[in-house]
Amino acid sequence: MIDASVQFRYRQTLFVVFVLIVFGTSVVEIVTEFMNGETLTTMVDDMSGVAVSALVLMGFAYERRAQHKASKDLRGKLESARGQLAKLDARSPQLAGQYRAVMQKQFDAWSLTASEQDVVIGMLKGLSFREIAELRQTREKTVRQQATSVYRKAGVNSRNELTAWFFEDMLDAPPIHEP
Repeated sequence: MIDASVQFRYRQTLFVVFVLIVFGTSVVEIVTEFMNGETLTTMVDDMSGVAVSALVLMGFAYERRAQHKASKDLRGKLESARGQLAKLDARSPQLAGQYRAVMQKQFDAWSLTASEQDVVIGMLKGLSFREIAELRQTREKTVRQQATSVYRKAGVNSRNELTAWFFEDMLDAPPIHEP
C-alpha cells in the first residue's frame, strides 16, 4: 500500500503537470493565432485560459510555500520537543531513584520484609501473583500470603488501594462535572 503522503505528492504533481499543459497549450495557441493575424479580442477564450492557469499556478505556488514554512516550523518544534524529552530521559534515573527512596521509607514505616517489598514492587508493576511467584521462584500461595500481610500492615484492603496509596499524590484530582 502506498503511503498517504506519497499519494498526496503524486496527486499534486499530476495536478501541476495538468495545469502547466493547459497553460502551455493556451500560450502556444495565442502565439500561433497572433502570428496568423488574429486580434486579441478574438483570442479572449485562450487568454482567459492562460489567466486562469496562471492564477491557479500562483495559488499553488503560494500554498506550497506556506506548507513548506509550516513544515519547517513543525520540524523545529519536533526537534525542541526531542531535546526536552532527552533532558527528561536523562533525569529519569535520578527521579526513579528519588521515588524508590520514598517507597523504601514507606516500606520501612510499614515494617515490610524484603520478600514483601518484592511482592509490592511486582504488584505495582502490574504483575499477577503467579508471575511474581515465578520471578521469585516461590509458590503463588506464598505470594498471596505475603500480599495479604502487606495489605494488613499498610492498612489497605486490596491491590488497587495499595497502588493508589503510592500514586494518588502524583495525580491531580479529576474534575468534578456538575449535571
